[in-house]
Amino acid sequence: MKVSLNWLKRHVDLPYSVEEIEQKLTSLGLEVEGREEPGKAYSALIVAKVLECGKHAESDHLSVTKVFDGKGELQVICGAPNVAAGQTVCFAPIGAELPMPSGEPLKIKKAKIRGVESFGMICAEDEIGLGTSHAGIMVLPDSYVAGTPIVSLGFYDVTLEVNVTPNRPDALSHLGIARELAAAFGKTLKPISPQVMESSEKAGAKISLEVVPGSGCSRYVGRVIEGVKIAPSPEWLKSCLRAVGLTPINNVVDVTNFILMDMGQPLHSFDMDLLKGKSVVVRRAQDGEAITTIDHKEQKLLTSDLVICDGSTPVCLAGVMGGVESEITDSTTRVFLESAWFDPTTIRKQSKRLGLSTDSSYRFERHIDPFMQQLASDYACSLIQELAGGQILAGTVEYTGPEHRKVKALVSVRMSRIARVLGIAPSVEDVRRLLGGIGLEETGFAEDTLTFAVPGFRPDLEREIDLIEEVARLVGFDNIPYDLPKFQVEINELSPLEKLSRKVRYCLAAQGLHECLSLRFSSKQLVSAVFGDEREDDRRTRPAALLNPLNEDLGVLPVSLVPSLLKAVAENEKTRPGSVRLFEVGKAQFPRPEMRTDRNPGFDEVPLLAGVLAGHFNRSPLQDKASPTSFADLKGVLEAFFKHLGLTVEWQVPATSELWLHPHRQAAIVCNKITLGVCGELHPRVSAALDIGMPVYPFEINLDQVLACGQGPSAFRPFSRQVPTTRDVSIEVDGRISHSVVLDRFQAIQAKFLVDVQLKSLYQGDRLASGRKNFLYQLTYQATDRTLTDEEVNKIHDKLRAKISEDGLISLR
Repeated sequence: MKVSLNWLKRHVDLPYSVEEIEQKLTSLGLEVEGREEPGKAYSALIVAKVLECGKHAESDHLSVTKVFDGKGELQVICGAPNVAAGQTVCFAPIGAELPMPSGEPLKIKKAKIRGVESFGMICAEDEIGLGTSHAGIMVLPDSYVAGTPIVSLGFYDVTLEVNVTPNRPDALSHLGIARELAAAFGKTLKPISPQVMESSEKAGAKISLEVVPGSGCSRYVGRVIEGVKIAPSPEWLKSCLRAVGLTPINNVVDVTNFILMDMGQPLHSFDMDLLKGKSVVVRRAQDGEAITTIDHKEQKLLTSDLVICDGSTPVCLAGVMGGVESEITDSTTRVFLESAWFDPTTIRKQSKRLGLSTDSSYRFERHIDPFMQQLASDYACSLIQELAGGQILAGTVEYTGPEHRKVKALVSVRMSRIARVLGIAPSVEDVRRLLGGIGLEETGFAEDTLTFAVPGFRPDLEREIDLIEEVARLVGFDNIPYDLPKFQVEINELSPLEKLSRKVRYCLAAQGLHECLSLRFSSKQLVSAVFGDEREDDRRTRPAALLNPLNEDLGVLPVSLVPSLLKAVAENEKTRPGSVRLFEVGKAQFPRPEMRTDRNPGFDEVPLLAGVLAGHFNRSPLQDKASPTSFADLKGVLEAFFKHLGLTVEWQVPATSELWLHPHRQAAIVCNKITLGVCGELHPRVSAALDIGMPVYPFEINLDQVLACGQGPSAFRPFSRQVPTTRDVSIEVDGRISHSVVLDRFQAIQAKFLVDVQLKSLYQGDRLASGRKNFLYQLTYQATDRTLTDEEVNKIHDKLRAKISEDGLISLR
């Protein structure tokens, strides 16, 4: 919010520098983010005294003057008709630069005008940015001392940009800011006491008011002013509005804008002669209704919108913007002035839907003072009567709903609690002074407890701790002593789930997978694309919907980590096709069917690990083309992962087929008869729905089930630094024997120095008998203390070949 210092001084005396005021506001929690000082351009101007004034010998309109600038006497030529001896004037000495409308500054130089030297310039209002008059020089009060800088006299305003937090609607007005400064500096806030001169005629005889109960308006005050004369506002009012970025329009409209920025109460003025039916109705809009707002745009209304009507036709969007059909014009003579309290939620939704954010809606949305409507109306009426004339009809047409707040809330604070929370012990008188300075009214004191009535402009003060925070804020956080607590640092033991999650991240990252961090919300469409339509047998198809989602893509709680990973695969394929290796650790959230209670939050959270391999996985430098990812690659990653956890897993056909995986290319991961998760190839239906063209192999593991299996002890075995030696072995087996069976046979032999067995190729074809297949394995031998000789390796390898084929199940080739 823009705050004018000159405007603030209408409410409180502030004999302080701009820097001091800025620092005080920031310490109060109202951070100053910027400053505008238009007077800086006139910093060279000073006060001067005209000692002598005579006619120029060579000119009828020029005068030769002698001025005193505080240091000496100077001769100055002046063309103003009102210059005279004895005046106190604004003087621009040689070297001063004055801003000009053209953008080029006027630099004051020594000059000779018709043969007479001039050493400066006596200025008019328009030449120094203090008005538009150029009829003559600006004459200052004689009390000003010669040599005093003009900028120090308060002619130039300073505007501060104050960051107001959403919980402080009172600070969205100059009165609210002034109240804070008055309390901080120990000053007295000047009271607002408008004098309203009413005529004998009643306002209710000229116009009627109807407010539909429950529509969103709980308080409405209307005044009638007749015989006004629309004209430009006086300069003081224009200056105030310009300082905060508002454009002056006319005296009546400017007064309503002034009250808005001064007190924080939005007002609206109607031309009464344009109100049909001589009645005002506050209600919800009807379907099909429309209004043309003062920005000359037609707005289509919904039944949720709150409008002001002239009988039956909407003429104003309540709390947001008026309509063109009843706006104040130069021909207006009768004014109906509105001062109301509208429901913040209604105004916020209305403003957001229509894309209309105004100074009025901004304040209504943040909860204005429910007790201010009458005072603001009286203040505006007195100013309109002063600036535009007219008669204020007696009384008001008003409405106060049963839901409108009628009494101030009472909040108590214990002195002992203040001392315990803040570490300081202010006296009762100090607390009374501090909280009374910001508008709280003491209603009682019993033993250790002070009770205050909280004003309507502070809706954020609801509890004892709120008042304690106000005391701390007004005392100054820098003035509260602090001591570092003494305690012994202890290392907190991580939870089993956190320990497991860290192991998961380390192991999978070491295998070349990248951790993905998705948003904690998902899309209903994405979940349906992966798991299908809603089914009773799969709770993943029924995600819980958010009541107020940011957008449709973030509308439900996550039921699995797989959909977000698959979405990432699709996006990667479009922008950077090739290899995608992702994993994520997170939680799925499922609503419980039973009734929610305090002990039952209504949701089950399941910790999950999910991953996906897509595109190509490994690529050999000797390959012309990268081979696509296969199920074997996925299985190898998971086997290494579970081996790192100390678990031995089995790969089984799932008891219930997963519909999002290929029906014949999926496996359940089982350990100690506990199903840990599933893996396999993504179903072509899901790939097509997500526009994925490359092969995709996802997996998902329940980490709670992994914890239930327990984890084997970890033991470090140092890596051998010796040179390994490899040997190949080609075997023929029955087509029903799997690679895992053969691998178990190799490992059961426990050949000395055998450290690795890798399947290099698999052959099934015409060169073999029907029902037979051929495996080619590469065996790696390595010692820890020396390099093995070929003779040693050959001897060990021959023994292994003999043992593996001795029962006839495996034939050597």
